[in-house]
Amino acid sequence: MSLVSIKAYAKAAHFGPSMLITAISFVLATRLWWEGPAYVIALTVFLGQLIIGWSNDIYDYSDDLKHNRINKPLITGTLTVHQLRRVTFILTPIAVIANLLGPLGLKGGSVYLLGVACGIAYNFYFKFSPLSPLPYAIACAALPASIFYATNRTPPLWVLAAGSMLGVAFHFANVLKDLKADKESQIGGLPQRMGRVASSLAAIVLVIATVLLFITSPVARDLSSIELQESSSFILGGDRPVTVVLPTQYLKQNPAPLLINLHGYSGDSTSQSRFTFLDKAAQERGVIYVAPDGLQDSKGNRFWSAFAACCNFNSNPVDDAAYIKSLIDQISKRVSVDSARIYLFGHSNGHFMSYKFACTYPQSIAAIAGLAGAMDSDAQSCQANEPMSVLHIHGTSDDVISYGGGEIFGRSYTDAVTTAKRWALIDKCSQMPAVEIGFDLVTSIQGAETIPTVYSCPEKSVELWQVMGGVHSPELDASFALKVMDWLLAHPKK
Repeated sequence: MSLVSIKAYAKAAHFGPSMLITAISFVLATRLWWEGPAYVIALTVFLGQLIIGWSNDIYDYSDDLKHNRINKPLITGTLTVHQLRRVTFILTPIAVIANLLGPLGLKGGSVYLLGVACGIAYNFYFKFSPLSPLPYAIACAALPASIFYATNRTPPLWVLAAGSMLGVAFHFANVLKDLKADKESQIGGLPQRMGRVASSLAAIVLVIATVLLFITSPVARDLSSIELQESSSFILGGDRPVTVVLPTQYLKQNPAPLLINLHGYSGDSTSQSRFTFLDKAAQERGVIYVAPDGLQDSKGNRFWSAFAACCNFNSNPVDDAAYIKSLIDQISKRVSVDSARIYLFGHSNGHFMSYKFACTYPQSIAAIAGLAGAMDSDAQSCQANEPMSVLHIHGTSDDVISYGGGEIFGRSYTDAVTTAKRWALIDKCSQMPAVEIGFDLVTSIQGAETIPTVYSCPEKSVELWQVMGGVHSPELDASFALKVMDWLLAHPKK
């Protein structure tokens, strides 16, 4: 396809207005999400705008020919009606599928396609009716609404109202140049019936009303909510980037808890989220969620440089505790984090790392929880100087990090009971814990397989959940994640 043909197709799609709508969708998507899906959303929206523009030129061909509108590619002969109709038929199913299966999702994509349908309906019916503003009102409200729905948010009424008013204002202003020709062609939309002066006045009043809506209550509050919601996720971390996922109900005026979920040796952020289900629990409980990645060692396995026993086997010069602390600081600057409810969870090497962080920066977090980890046997390896709520979960059949303690390449680590007692000592708890009634934590193991040992502490909480018959990486589910999440949330800083 030649450059001339590409320009012709773009012009037939009413390229200026199409790009304006696309740009608006991109800006909204970057505010509510992050740049990755925003680019895709802009593309799918642009596809819909192409369908509207091309169908308009196909339908108006006879009328454009009658009035010799030489700015139209079909009139100049750069394109033929057959060519434009063929590419429209080809692109329409692609646009529909892209919008429904893309980031907009079924709900958001359906709402946007409703707007596209309204644009097409205007071409074939409403431009002849006094109801001609209706499809503009619906379509221009559907565009922002679709992006809100795609992020599981309900669009504020002012968003719908502003979109509708601007769309109708554009309709009145857009037809002014063609009023005389439209009357000759018996096009009887509302602007044609009202005349030039009244239509111009209507467009101006609608624009002023929209501006007033933006700068007066309750729009100011809703605008601040969008600004502070920013997006459902964003990336930070510099040369070690991580995706921060905000809960759908996040608002800056309501500081949210933060959970950092640390993977085991050779795992990664994706596998950790799938394994623990804590990303879903975070959404359900309104918690900001982060699952960072450790660096790769000489074998390509991701690791955390925790204690001597695990798992920086190449002695790489990395301070992962400082890295996690920097993530907490960066996230707290970017969004509203409740400093009294910052938590760590880890599995295996990640569990070791959660202890390392608690020993190094105990003032930065409220509580830690973890599965199948431990600490160095040397008590001097942890210099925590203030109490910390700790939940240690460990399976009695763990053959990787033994419940009864062991060593890795000659470097010993604590058993589960000693780990809990060490934190009970730091927290000034009674050294005579209570063994409570068992419950079902790991549903893949039949029965009430988990026995909690609870220490009595003056300020914090220390608990050991002994999973009878539990292995190193048991099959977890959403109920496990919610129990752990609820335990963490029940132990904020005091």
